[in-house]
Amino acid sequence: MIELVSIYVDDSNPAWSIEESHTLSNILILVAHGSVIYTLNGESITVAKGDFLYIPKGVLRAGRNSLEGAHQKYSVHFMIEQSDLFPLGTDRPYWKISVRNFDYLKQRFLVLAKHWFSRKKHDELICTGIAMELFGYFAQETEEKQFASIKLRLMREVQDYILAHYRKLIRIQELAELVDRAPNYVTQTFKEVTGMTPVTYLHQVRIHAARDLILNTKLTLGEIADYLGYSDQAHFHRVFKKVMGYPPSSAQREIMRIQG
Repeated sequence: MIELVSIYVDDSNPAWSIEESHTLSNILILVAHGSVIYTLNGESITVAKGDFLYIPKGVLRAGRNSLEGAHQKYSVHFMIEQSDLFPLGTDRPYWKISVRNFDYLKQRFLVLAKHWFSRKKHDELICTGIAMELFGYFAQETEEKQFASIKLRLMREVQDYILAHYRKLIRIQELAELVDRAPNYVTQTFKEVTGMTPVTYLHQVRIHAARDLILNTKLTLGEIADYLGYSDQAHFHRVFKKVMGYPPSSAQREIMRIQG
């Protein structure tokens, strides 16, 4: 669980700098404009627009504007418990990546800063949720950098295909032919990249779609099961409970209760 310490927005300050000192918390930074130079445990790095930077607690840090001039960035300072959910160790002074979804992450930082400085009731809870989301994205993209780009490209093709055709029967052989690889390669590599097999991912997509249909339509459970490609309604019930942790009838009863 993340415990927020502070949120900063450094907005084009020509005099910005940080004297060398040890960080008192973990720091996650997104540079939105320009670039900034950090010295972390004696190593100088440049962090430019679109870069995500994570600095663990205890790192010796100094910082200044680059020769380009002032920069704009957002930073989250937080504590986090070491656990299986903590994806990064403390053996390095920093992790840096160039993000793929910059516009979305920038918008989330803006929302985070808005709630942090507003300090209305429940804002701290909202801020914690957004900070966890941002750190999750950073951890996910950092992990993906470990895989060869060809693996990522091929498995994204598989993911996109499943998302586009999740209502029909999809066989591993079909996915293998899609990316011109052996079925075993697709199964093993997909699990390596995503943490689950293509079949498990297919069920995840279907069941989350099922939940949306239960909450937002008047379709019966049998009609939803058939719509999502489950010819056996009992199988649909088992898979739904495995993915969501409760049976589809529970979600159906909840929406009926809300509607009165």
